[in-house]
Amino acid sequence: MKDRIKRESLTEQIKSILIERIVDGTLSPGDRLKELQLADEFGTSQAPVREAIRSLQALGYVEHKLHVGSLVKTFSKKEIEEAFQIRQALEGHCLMTRGRETQALVLGLKARLDRMSRALPAGDVRVFTEADNGFHRAIIEHSQNNRMLEIWESLKIQLQVIATIAEAAMPLDELHALHLPIVAALEQGEPELAVKHLANHYEEIGGYWKELQ
Repeated sequence: MKDRIKRESLTEQIKSILIERIVDGTLSPGDRLKELQLADEFGTSQAPVREAIRSLQALGYVEHKLHVGSLVKTFSKKEIEEAFQIRQALEGHCLMTRGRETQALVLGLKARLDRMSRALPAGDVRVFTEADNGFHRAIIEHSQNNRMLEIWESLKIQLQVIATIAEAAMPLDELHALHLPIVAALEQGEPELAVKHLANHYEEIGGYWKELQ
């Protein structure tokens, strides 16, 4: 089934769809982005597809290799570890600066936890990953700092690499359990404790990822 494309801003729409596919794992690092094939799928000329790919390259999502073409970027171990550290720092900062204004945040986090729980019986990794990503994004959104959100969003692809590897090895119920103490601490009005549990969450997932390298 083809993705529906509106007439306005074709380039932006195609770019958004490709980013979504990269983040959810439909497109993997090293996959080639073929202009003609994508243009046919979206029912457009190659021009907006080409512009979308160039934009993704400028954002660091795509790399161009001579005689090969445009590929979903393969990140180095160092790049992934740095992204991991930045994301943890951003989320921890947001919890500390607005951690006592918890009611709306806790409700949002619980909604994502519920979705993660519902994905467990079927082992639905995609739904689980989307809810997991939404959990952490909600923390940044709560800060009401758009620049922080932009930086956090720019790290999604690197973090998807970790998530794909870690979730292949770490039971989903264990991943789900790592989020529970964060919410409990926020409910108790203890943002400092929530930050400690957040750090433990990232340490545990990072440990799984490093063991597989």
